[in-house]
Amino acid sequence: MRALTVAFVLVTTMLMAPSVLAQDEATARDSTSERVADDPADERAAQFVGVRGPDAEQVPGGTLLLAAYAVVWVLLFVFLLRMRGLQRQTADELQRLSAEIRASGGR
Repeated sequence: MRALTVAFVLVTTMLMAPSVLAQDEATARDSTSERVADDPADERAAQFVGVRGPDAEQVPGGTLLLAAYAVVWVLLFVFLLRMRGLQRQTADELQRLSAEIRASGGR
């Protein structure tokens, strides 16, 4: 149950973070645009100037894809191991209870 709660919090955080960051950027952009509008020299300096980025990606997409699949497979494997352990515990408990019922004469 604890792992499920941690997973839920992680997923919720990952889903909410982009919207919160977008709001922060919009607020920062609004305050910057108000400040830039006061001085014409600052306004010219804030105009778009194209820049040339790196020629190659720093982390190739294929590596990220394989890493993501590896994480998913590991999580699935851990989940299945956990379910197998819980199933064994339940089967053992069921056998213990059945033996207890038989020993008491079915009363």
